[in-house]
Amino acid sequence: MKKNFYEELYKYNFFKKSGKPNSFKEEFKYIDNGMGLSSTDKSLHIKSKTWQTVLFASAVVFFFFLLIAKGLNLQIFDRTLFQNLADQNRIRSFIVQAERGVVYDRKKTIIVRNKPAFSIEMDTNLCSLQRSNLQLCLNVVDAVAEVVDVDRARVTKDLNAGKSYVVLANGLTKDQILPIEANLYLYPSISVAASPERDYLYKDIFAHLVGYVGYDDKSLEPLITGKMGIEESYNNYLTGVPGSKTLQVDSSGRTFELLSEKPATPGKDIQLYVDKDLQTKAYELLAKAVADKKAEAGVVVAQDPKTGGILAMVSYPSFDPNELSSGISSAQLSKLNNDPAFPFFNRAISATYPPGSTFKLVVSAAALVEKIVDKSTTIFDKGFIQVGTYIFRNWKLSGHGEVNFLRALQVSNDTYFYTVGGGFGSIKGLGIKKLAKWAKSFGFGSKTGVDLDGEVSGNMPDGLGKDWYLGDTYITAIGQGDVLATPLQVNNVTSYFANGGHLYVPRVAKSVDGVDLPHPKPIAEYLTDDDNYDLIRQGMKLAVLPGGTAYPLFDFSQRHPGIELAGKTGTSEYTDIKGEAKSHAWFTVFGPYKDPTISLTVFLEGGGSGADEAAPIAKELLDSFFAK
Repeated sequence: MKKNFYEELYKYNFFKKSGKPNSFKEEFKYIDNGMGLSSTDKSLHIKSKTWQTVLFASAVVFFFFLLIAKGLNLQIFDRTLFQNLADQNRIRSFIVQAERGVVYDRKKTIIVRNKPAFSIEMDTNLCSLQRSNLQLCLNVVDAVAEVVDVDRARVTKDLNAGKSYVVLANGLTKDQILPIEANLYLYPSISVAASPERDYLYKDIFAHLVGYVGYDDKSLEPLITGKMGIEESYNNYLTGVPGSKTLQVDSSGRTFELLSEKPATPGKDIQLYVDKDLQTKAYELLAKAVADKKAEAGVVVAQDPKTGGILAMVSYPSFDPNELSSGISSAQLSKLNNDPAFPFFNRAISATYPPGSTFKLVVSAAALVEKIVDKSTTIFDKGFIQVGTYIFRNWKLSGHGEVNFLRALQVSNDTYFYTVGGGFGSIKGLGIKKLAKWAKSFGFGSKTGVDLDGEVSGNMPDGLGKDWYLGDTYITAIGQGDVLATPLQVNNVTSYFANGGHLYVPRVAKSVDGVDLPHPKPIAEYLTDDDNYDLIRQGMKLAVLPGGTAYPLFDFSQRHPGIELAGKTGTSEYTDIKGEAKSHAWFTVFGPYKDPTISLTVFLEGGGSGADEAAPIAKELLDSFFAK
């Protein structure tokens, strides 16, 4: 730039006018030395050069100290941060998933096991620049999604939640992960891990009972946890203890050296009270009833009345837990959640319905103990009772004529139970308060305490908090109106009348690693004296014999010599969402009569009559159970 400046001066004859030599080379040197200038110009020229030197030196010093400060910051103050980042590039630590415990039925048949599988996981600390920018992580997700299916909506949610490890895909085979594993250098922050997958051998059949597993939404690590059923309520036993593995990797992400390893500890095995064959048969019969449009949904509950152990618990419609455990997409999950058949809904413990005439077992106990009636008390049923302008009809419109206590249970006479419940004529009746007290003592309005999450209490009205009329008491006495119960609650009452008077807490799990689990204290015991207890059992026995309501089982003892049954039919009316009058079908039964080994309840939602639809299913189940 200086030469160009002097050339311009020369061009305009600056030097020629000063009378100095005309050689450009000489002129350049002449001016550069400050010669040929006046004293004032020389002074300004020197000052200018001095300031330039000072400014240049200051700049050099400033940048020198800036570099020193930056170096100190990198090497001292941020040393830990960058050392960790460097270590993360060459050292990878992984959680090693523990195999969950195996689940067996009562005969040690495997219900749930594990099978080999792999997952693709992302260490978000390696791709998110300390979570200041997730775009690189999302780019990696897109790259992986070109090779395997990735639920991008779920992954994005996990990234935004600040999880340190995010599972992009799981339940993968060796062939599926090979393209990723062989080219890890193309996928920053990605690792492939062995992740045993849950294998539900009977799929829909045991779905509500055993549940399913998935990643723990509350954990920042990819930890598997139970989501429903036994998988959830016994998760602490089944989970085991995760292990860990630390590897040194090369620049492509391939393993270079194993630095440390802590083996995972498998979870504990659990044996259930459940009978696989009975469970399977119940599922098949319910599925057929719904397919044949005899019901909209259904439930089968069976217990060992001597222990409260659940022999079968089926809720239909159901779902395949394998789909959820292997990484279901958000879209598929949404479809299941919005299914009008409610496949996730365990109707055995989470749904409540009017129990219909099965509730008459409780009313019978109350009426006998409270001395409202005895075994010889008789009423005349003409098909209805009338109070003022209100008429309350028997299910048999022509009536049953003279009816005593045993006959009332045998034919499920509504008029008799209207009378003992609310009173009529010379019979005082229990009244709603005593009805509520007795029903609650038998477990209505309370959870049974079964070892499954999601149980509801149902409802037992006591006449308080609302206008209550005699007609409400009549309706309550036959298990209609505001009385709501789960199928498990009804089955528990049946077990009480089977086992000698014990209202047990139902149990699904029998033992853990071969050690029997302790039994909870019974809910109630000996609510009636022996004579009244036996009288109710006799009425139940008559119900499954000729002249009773459970006609499909009249010949059961002939087909299974030595095995007598006792049961109760039930039909409860309701109005559906379209305003149409429909009915639910109930049948509950136990046997053998003298030494019961099973109590069984069949419920058909929108299934019509208990005798016509529910009892035939119970018959097939009992045929199968006692044929062994």
